[in-house]
Amino acid sequence: MKNISNFSFYKLLKYSPVLLLIFLIVYSFNTHESKNKLDDEFRNEQKILQHELDQIVADYKKMTVKKKGLSRRIITSINKIIALKDSIKEIKRSNYDKLVKYSMRVAKIQRENRKLILQADQLTKQNDSLQDENNEVRKRLRAHERSQKSLFKENAELVNKEKELRDKINPAKKVKIGNITVNAFKERNSGKFTSTSKSSKTDAFKVKFELLENELADAGMKNIIIQIFDKNNELILSDKNRGVNSDQTAYNDYIKVNYENQKLGIVSLISVDRHSLARGDYKVAIYIDNEIAGNGKISLR
Repeated sequence: MKNISNFSFYKLLKYSPVLLLIFLIVYSFNTHESKNKLDDEFRNEQKILQHELDQIVADYKKMTVKKKGLSRRIITSINKIIALKDSIKEIKRSNYDKLVKYSMRVAKIQRENRKLILQADQLTKQNDSLQDENNEVRKRLRAHERSQKSLFKENAELVNKEKELRDKINPAKKVKIGNITVNAFKERNSGKFTSTSKSSKTDAFKVKFELLENELADAGMKNIIIQIFDKNNELILSDKNRGVNSDQTAYNDYIKVNYENQKLGIVSLISVDRHSLARGDYKVAIYIDNEIAGNGKISLR
C-alpha cells in the first residue's frame, strides 16, 4: 500500500509541470477574455457618454431663446459639454474611475439640460402669448386708425357742410335797408330848413332810410356810417369835418342804434358848406358794421 502511494506521488510530481502549464493557460485565457469584455464595456460606455453629450448639445441648439441671460447659460453649457466630450475621448482604458466621474458629470449636465429646456419652453410659451397679445393690439390699433380716419373724414365733411350753410346763412343774417331818400335843404334865418334843388343854396342833406325786419340777424348795437361823394367821387366837407371812426374810415355821419330785429327808421341831417358844393350828382353810401348796405343819389343844379 505504501508503495502504491509513493508511486502516485511521484507520478503526480512528474506531471505537475504539465498540469500547471495547462492551469496557467486556462487562467490566462479567462483573464484575457475578461479583460477584453471589460475593454468592450469601457468603449461602449465611452460611446454612450459621447452620444448622450451629442444629444444634449443637439437639444441646446434646437432652442430659440431671446432672453440674453438664458442664452448665455446655454452657450456656456454647450462649451462645457464639448470640453467634457473631448476629455472622455482621452480617457485611457485602465482609468475606470475617471469614466465613473465623467458619467456622474454627464448625469448632472442632463439634469441642468432638463431645467434649461423647461425654462426655454416656458419662455417660448410666454413669447407666443406676448406675440398673440401684440397681434391683438395691432388689430385694435388698425381698427382705431380706420375709425379715426373715418371720423376725420366725417368731421371734414361736416366742416364743409357747415361752411356751405354759413355761406348761405350769412347773407340772410345781414341787416338790410329799404329805399334811401336823399333831399337837399337850405336853412332860413329863422333856423327852419326848406327843400331846395340848387347847389348854391344847399346847407344840409337829409338822408332817410329804414333798417328792415330780419329774424335771422344778430340783435344788438349796430354801427351805421353815411358817406356823401361828389361827382369827382370825393367825400364832401360837412360839419363833422370828415370824421374818422375806429377803423380809420372817413364819414359824414356816424350813428349807433340798438337793433332788435324789427323795422327801425333812421334819419340823418348832415350840414354842409354851400360854397363847397357844385352842380352835379351826389352819391350816398351807407355801411352797417363796416359792410355796404345800400346806395342813394341826389342831383343838384
